[in-house]
Amino acid sequence: GYVAKLKEICFLAEKYNALVHVDDSHATGFFGENGKGSIEYCNVIDKVDIVTSTLGKAMGGASGGFTSGRKNIIDLLRQRSRPYLFSNSLAPSIVSASIAAIDIISKSKQKISKLNNNTLLFRKKIESSGLKIKKGVHPIVPIMIGDAEISQKIASEMLEENIYVIGFSYPVVPHNEARIRVQVSASHTEEQISNCVDSFTKIAKNYKIL
Repeated sequence: GYVAKLKEICFLAEKYNALVHVDDSHATGFFGENGKGSIEYCNVIDKVDIVTSTLGKAMGGASGGFTSGRKNIIDLLRQRSRPYLFSNSLAPSIVSASIAAIDIISKSKQKISKLNNNTLLFRKKIESSGLKIKKGVHPIVPIMIGDAEISQKIASEMLEENIYVIGFSYPVVPHNEARIRVQVSASHTEEQISNCVDSFTKIAKNYKIL
């Protein structure tokens, strides 16, 4: 779905001489073969004009973000973009840490490969348990619960198992589509992933979800 849609958007933009802007906040640093985000994953790097993203997620969890594009576009934004003109600069420590994170990703694919393997393992195990998830390859895995109250209770009980996950419900997500968001990391071990699935399974059975 997403790959086809982005390629279609790029095709139409080229046809009608329009700019393509991608907000890549949930892909920068780990999506694509070299971690260059969804535009690399979808093979449209040369067809996207503007990319905005964050330094506060996969790049280290600090704060700040960036806009990337052709020089004339960036020059225009520097003169016209209110969030740029009226915001304080990033702290030097954040800038330095973000550059270091980019260097680490640029020099080795090891962390990206490990994250992809962990994501595949978790998705396979959680689906085998009988719990429903949103299909995909992303390491942020929504486990679909449905009931908002139950999703919050399960998240609380998971914390008692020393596993930190977040319950999401309306208005953040549609009515009756409450879910628990699990974020898989390259630092997780296979044992930790198995323990997480086991805890989900045990708690879900108590609520008769399985």
